[in-house]
Amino acid sequence: MKKILLFIFLLLLGALAACGGNEDPDANADSTPTLPATPSATDAPVQQEATVDSIEILILESFPVQVNVRARGDLPDGCTSIDSVETSKTGTRFDINITTLRQSGELCTEALVPFEETVSLDVLGLSAGTYDVSVNGINGSFTLQVDNVAQAESAEPTATAVPEATNMGIINGRIWHDLCAVAGGDGSDETAVPSAGCIASPDGGFQANSLLEDEEPGIASVLVNLSENACPSESTIQTATTDEDGDYVFTDLSAGTYCVSVNVLDVENELLLPGGWTFPDSEMLGTTVTLEDGDLVTGINFGWDYQFLPVPDVDAANCTNSIAFVQDINVPDDTVFAPGESFEKTWRLRNIGTCPWTTNYSLIFAGGDDLGGEISLPLPNAVVPGQTIDLSVPLTAPETLGTYRSDWLLADAAGNPFGVDGFADQVIWVQIEVGVPEATAEPNSAAIGGVVWEDICFFTSSGEPSAGCTDISVDGTGFYRGDGELRNEPRLEGITVKLAAGACPADAIVPDNTVLALAVTDSAGLYRFEGLDAGLYCVAIEPFSSENVDLMVPGDWTWPNYGVGLQGINLAAGEERLEVDFGWEFY
Repeated sequence: MKKILLFIFLLLLGALAACGGNEDPDANADSTPTLPATPSATDAPVQQEATVDSIEILILESFPVQVNVRARGDLPDGCTSIDSVETSKTGTRFDINITTLRQSGELCTEALVPFEETVSLDVLGLSAGTYDVSVNGINGSFTLQVDNVAQAESAEPTATAVPEATNMGIINGRIWHDLCAVAGGDGSDETAVPSAGCIASPDGGFQANSLLEDEEPGIASVLVNLSENACPSESTIQTATTDEDGDYVFTDLSAGTYCVSVNVLDVENELLLPGGWTFPDSEMLGTTVTLEDGDLVTGINFGWDYQFLPVPDVDAANCTNSIAFVQDINVPDDTVFAPGESFEKTWRLRNIGTCPWTTNYSLIFAGGDDLGGEISLPLPNAVVPGQTIDLSVPLTAPETLGTYRSDWLLADAAGNPFGVDGFADQVIWVQIEVGVPEATAEPNSAAIGGVVWEDICFFTSSGEPSAGCTDISVDGTGFYRGDGELRNEPRLEGITVKLAAGACPADAIVPDNTVLALAVTDSAGLYRFEGLDAGLYCVAIEPFSSENVDLMVPGDWTWPNYGVGLQGINLAAGEERLEVDFGWEFY
């Protein structure tokens, strides 16, 4: 029965199809055509250059060498993504441009989103040499030690030793002089003129632009520190010194995170001062580098802007030369020297003109007494306007006793003399006395000593105070104590006295770590510290110490002051201070 019903249903469908097949296809068509739907208009997406903060150049351990550039930066928000990375090469320079894309109309939290992109450089076939890399204006470089060309396979290859695999990494970079010279504008009415390489600084002046440029030199002999963990880090594990090109390298590094930094306060880095960092930033907490096994990371560079270098170009024909005397570094006026004694005089001077003083300038003898020195000494280094310099001249005292004065000026490269405020008659000078100097005390020949005595005060049978008493009350009501004067009174034997370094503490408690020596009074109450050098000392007696408590308590001090049992002594070389006494009154 079900089969019969299905058959009838199929016949009906066929009949309906046949009836519809002869109709005009346009008979039921709408006379007005329907246009397709048009999507609503939206704003075009925004494309712009990505903000790159730093780059690392990684040379992979293979041959031919492979070079990757790792760029890090921040996207402005979560709706922005990296759109394209394009690389081009011109000569020995690779330029990488990274762009971002943001769809308009999206709602996003305005919070920076860090990004990292690794870009492979096409270095196959490059000759040995140094190549520059720029990623959105952030510069670095790498060096190929040999031509990066794959060797052709031999028809009959010979067996070669397989080099031992290594997973040790390398970090290198450069310390460079970020050049910026400013002419004029040093406290005068003229406008400061910056050189190429300068940008405006936040304080209204100029500073170097933090870009490593072709003409900028490396700085040799800088000590570079490598520490474990991210910057800032003080756990130094290696140091390196920059070569004549300013380059440094750390080798044999395991995979991990490191901090590369330079401390300008290290003695080895005094050559950097005065000046400041320009790259990677002015605070110079260091650069954090993360190594994978076998990574070679290059381009960890640091830029330094010397405060007074380079010397700016100036109009030598129209600039002015002028000195300001700052101070005598040594040999103040009327210093006494023995006949024939040699010495060196040093002045500190400031360039207050508009001409830089070059090493073609000289310190010249200008008159007065000839003290046997050179009559002309070239400046040891350049001095730009506003900078100070210490200038020294070796001299010798005459053989005849008396007072002598030697006058000096500066002279420019053409030999024209000038002095204080630019006037050739305003000299700097050294004035000495030739005589017989006082004998110099032998070192460690000074001494401190004194007596500890019992300061006696009592009331007589008539109720009157004894001769050794004094009224210390403010209103004269008769509060009597020992008078603090040694009047043939008993001496205190066995009292322990402390000698401490430095000034006496305000709380009268001498720290144990400052105590230099102990002395014990003899039968005459005397104590003495000998073999002392010049300096500041504190002499103290502590009545409640374990050594003194049974000998002194109860009682109190009357000298050097009531209730005070310590004295500060400023001791000169060879001096003997033997009247540092202490008076004690028993109750």
